[in-house]
Amino acid sequence: MKKSVTIPRSLAEQIESRTGARGFSRFITEAAAQALALQKAQEIVEDHVARKGDFTPEEIEEARGVWHGSDGR
Repeated sequence: MKKSVTIPRSLAEQIESRTGARGFSRFITEAAAQALALQKAQEIVEDHVARKGDFTPEEIEEARGVWHGSDGR
């Protein structure tokens, strides 16, 4: 799908300097996917907090272990 977006010139120049003209769309696609994943993760956290309250220190440590791959999985 093709869409047209407007971004600041300086941002576009910074992206293009890192990716070249042919990598620009891929960079934007990956950035959008990452932003959506972060938003979804935030929604999960907010839902948990709303239903069960804040995470315990133990839950936070367990999550860190999973995130860093030290949970034995």
